Amino acid sequence: MKVSRIRKYGNQGTAILAATAIAAMTPMTAWATLATKPEDNFAVAEPVAPDISKNLSPEFAYSQDKWASLRDNVLEYNEIADLIHEYNPTVRSNRFSYNDQKNKDLTDIWKELMDDAMDLWDQADAAYSDDAMSRVSSAMSEYAGNNLAKMADNNYMDADMYKVAYDKTEANLVYQAQQLMASYEVSAYSLENLNANRALAQASYEAAAANQAVGNATQLDVLTAQKNVQDIDASILAAKKAAGNVHRNLCLMLGWAVDGQPEIRKVPEPDLARIAAMNPEADKEGAIASNYDIKSNELKLKNVSTNDLRAAAQADIDAGKDTVYNNLKNQYNAVLDARDELEAANTRLQLETVNMSSANANAAAGNISNLALIQQQTAFTTAQNEVETAKLQLFLAMEQYDWIKKGLTF
Repeated sequence: MKVSRIRKYGNQGTAILAATAIAAMTPMTAWATLATKPEDNFAVAEPVAPDISKNLSPEFAYSQDKWASLRDNVLEYNEIADLIHEYNPTVRSNRFSYNDQKNKDLTDIWKELMDDAMDLWDQADAAYSDDAMSRVSSAMSEYAGNNLAKMADNNYMDADMYKVAYDKTEANLVYQAQQLMASYEVSAYSLENLNANRALAQASYEAAAANQAVGNATQLDVLTAQKNVQDIDASILAAKKAAGNVHRNLCLMLGWAVDGQPEIRKVPEPDLARIAAMNPEADKEGAIASNYDIKSNELKLKNVSTNDLRAAAQADIDAGKDTVYNNLKNQYNAVLDARDELEAANTRLQLETVNMSSANANAAAGNISNLALIQQQTAFTTAQNEVETAKLQLFLAMEQYDWIKKGLTF
């Protein structure tokens, strides 16, 4: 329980006197040290390592089929939130910490600092008189009490505030894992494009070599074509390495070993009907009510006692509401842009599909060179993968809009 006495600090004239006194002397008392260097007096204890064998949800938390799905060696997009909740190391640690914190009084430091602040305020009241030195002493005590009160408020954390912070961390981890899963799928499309371009570069190199043999190309032409092949080979290796890093990070986030090899399924197709249900104006109030930052600042406003920190908390709440609304509007526009890009990608694919059919017909009749056929195959493959990538971008844009509704801001 918080202490009952709340001081609206500031005797008349004490701010000026405090500034004058501080400029004229170096504080040597214990409270001056606390007021100016709190980091030397308090340290955040390292959290106890969780016992992961006991920190999972009970068996009845999910059906047997759901548990089996979470424990298999297959990763599906709709499992990410539950996998993070059950197996992510950070979430496990936070759950362990919260289970320990919620049964304890976490405000001991706050109460000690506030008691000391009130003692100093009492000293200031007792010392205040018409005598100049007494007024200086009163001002110094008042100033020190104010600093201790601010320090107390800045260090105030109860179980509810920790819970909001932990929930926000878990939500962010789910969002990040979703992004990683989509990124891993995009890397497959990028690698397919690189392989198609590699085949084209190889064909161009072979054509340059053949032309050189009959005097229709120079050695520089051949070397340039060869260098193109080598550059693409280097890009393929870099793309495979990047995809491997994404795979490892995703595995670690979701409970697999760093060298785990789960089957990673495709991200779902975007449902265009979701766009019709989006309305930033209508979704604003719900998003504000769910927002983790606003919740945290509301709890802070409820618990802090110093006027400037209360004002700062209220300002953060007001700014947070504006941020949420702007996030919704901006993300809604991003969804519409992603939808337009998907439509454009589909149009390009339709064109390349016609061109591919024509090229295949010409190849069957012997009316197209091998190099020209490979060029068209590369253009077709690129167009296909642009559509798949655009689908992913639209899906993720819609997901991010929903994350804003559920409490995150970006």
